[in-house]
Amino acid sequence: MADVLTGRTYVTRERKPGRERVVQRVLVTAIALLSLVLLGQLAYHLVIAPRLTINTIVVDSDLPFSDEQLLSLAGVHEGVGFFTVEPDRVAARIRQQPIVRDVQVETLFPNRLIITATRRVPLATALARTENGTVPLVFDEDGVVFHAGADAHTADLPVISGLRFASVDAGLQLPTLVVDFLRQLRRIRMEDPALYGLFSEYRIVQKNEYAYEVVLYPMHYRLPVRIGTSIDADMIQYVMMMLDVLQREGRLASLAELDFRSGEGVLRPRDGGGHR
Repeated sequence: MADVLTGRTYVTRERKPGRERVVQRVLVTAIALLSLVLLGQLAYHLVIAPRLTINTIVVDSDLPFSDEQLLSLAGVHEGVGFFTVEPDRVAARIRQQPIVRDVQVETLFPNRLIITATRRVPLATALARTENGTVPLVFDEDGVVFHAGADAHTADLPVISGLRFASVDAGLQLPTLVVDFLRQLRRIRMEDPALYGLFSEYRIVQKNEYAYEVVLYPMHYRLPVRIGTSIDADMIQYVMMMLDVLQREGRLASLAELDFRSGEGVLRPRDGGGHR
């Protein structure tokens, strides 16, 4: 509606009371919904969650522990609260056992816990000298000693000699310098166990803090074989072929060593000379 006064025109606009009411209703609805969400969360955490418990535990393991022993090590049991179980912490407790190579822990809502664990596989053994005598150690390709003592099963394992040990406790980590070589040995054992079993001893000859060589001692030939830090199936086959030829020629007794560091067999006579 327009009014004319002293020549000026004024326009008065009608207010829309409905807009304010709509805004108020939206705010009230939002507050109500938030309140319901908060109440729901409180009810869930205070009433529902405490009633959710682990009543099914699945253990898939090749460790030398019974399921009950493993669960005791893990610190969990049936009936424990679902949300009180922290998979990472459970796995960390199990990993404290040196024989454990890997472990995975998973919770499945609403009541299931799954533990999957694998053991370390013996690769070789070593003999550590202590005040009480010699102690056999068993370790895997990662250089982790997971068994120490007279009851260690070492009959079918080659010996890694030339190592020094600060202690003889299970859980000891061998020097990282030789771990790569150990992993090469594992690869050979996986690909061709017969070749892996051709040597009774691998002697680590440390040249300095960063370098070393390996001397192989064949099971059926009385001649050490000196190599660098790498070993594979092809090398072993070549070495064994050379040893067989030398034995048939009756030359082994006159030799001190077969030097294979260059990739070609160099014969080291007992008098200190050398020829191919």
